Amino acid sequence: MKIMFSKAKNDDQAITEYIKSVIRYPLFADNDQNNEYEIEKVDEGFLFVPIYPITFLIDEAFYNRLFSILSLALTPMYTLIRPLTMQIVTLDGQEPRSRGLFIPARKGKPKRLTGTLSELVKMVNHTSEIPLMDLINWNYVKSPHAIITGVSGSGKSYFLKFLYQACSSVGEVIAVDPKGSDLARLAKRNGSKIVIPPFLGDHSSSGISGRFLQEVIDTLKNVELTMYERQGQLYRSTNRISTDYRELNLKPIFVFIDELAALMTGATKQVKTDFQETLTRLIVLGREAGIYLVLSMQSARAEYLPTIVRDSISLRVQLGRINSENTRFLFPELSEMPMVPIGGKGSGIMSIAGDPRYAGIEPLLTPTILD
Repeated sequence: MKIMFSKAKNDDQAITEYIKSVIRYPLFADNDQNNEYEIEKVDEGFLFVPIYPITFLIDEAFYNRLFSILSLALTPMYTLIRPLTMQIVTLDGQEPRSRGLFIPARKGKPKRLTGTLSELVKMVNHTSEIPLMDLINWNYVKSPHAIITGVSGSGKSYFLKFLYQACSSVGEVIAVDPKGSDLARLAKRNGSKIVIPPFLGDHSSSGISGRFLQEVIDTLKNVELTMYERQGQLYRSTNRISTDYRELNLKPIFVFIDELAALMTGATKQVKTDFQETLTRLIVLGREAGIYLVLSMQSARAEYLPTIVRDSISLRVQLGRINSENTRFLFPELSEMPMVPIGGKGSGIMSIAGDPRYAGIEPLLTPTILD
């Protein structure tokens, strides 16, 4: 592809010289090879521009090695965003400098948002943007649906609580909480619809059962009917080719499901299949009608979350311990571990598909809620 990059306003020769010094020995076997490329600083990151002919091989392994070296060497001056594939760009120039490797980077290090829940929610605007960090927003219209994974103690519940309150400020919310924990109590306080297992209101029930999952399915099917009604209204009322629920002045509907894997405890295979099929239809078809799902679970394993569902979710967040085992379900394209900020609970990595501002995997520090 051919991309027009804008040079950095202040031509920072010092940073490009620093990068060349950093990669001189780890990346090349022969010191003379350092005369076979140039480093350019652009507003969106950095360019590695080979000057052909060259005596080294450029492939995905070379690109990943270059990225890994710079990721540590440039922090905290820059935060590198790991692309999902090697970024080869065509430059507006003549041979031998007409192509290069693009390393996307954001100036500075990620900063965590801090405030009470009400203060954080005030940062949510009404243009479909929900702030995740100081310079990163989730546009749920461009990038529908979200999934948050992480083990107990990773900050998953706090982040889900923030997202729930943020979404409730712009639309209708439905909470499904098999634990009856933070999410359910927040929904109860807000007077929003909650789906909780019978044992929370009926002491004769011993725990989560297939009956609870059936109630969840019934709730999702009602949302599905609303989705079809909205799509029918859009078809009948507009001549636009590309449109969505906002043309009808409707509010979005967010369905939050906490600890999704626990829902299936005690359910029959038929009920589990019904649940997964209903979930799939909402995820795949819901965007135009303004139906958005926010899922939370410890690990996005295929036995709980069908591949088509996982692949259709735009915002993906992994909190807590990051390694190849627990990231391979959510980020199957990630071959090497990214840099993760040390910041206690709520630290991890994220990617947002569908939004060109965040075309890769980058560090995340979720908002700190002051009680």
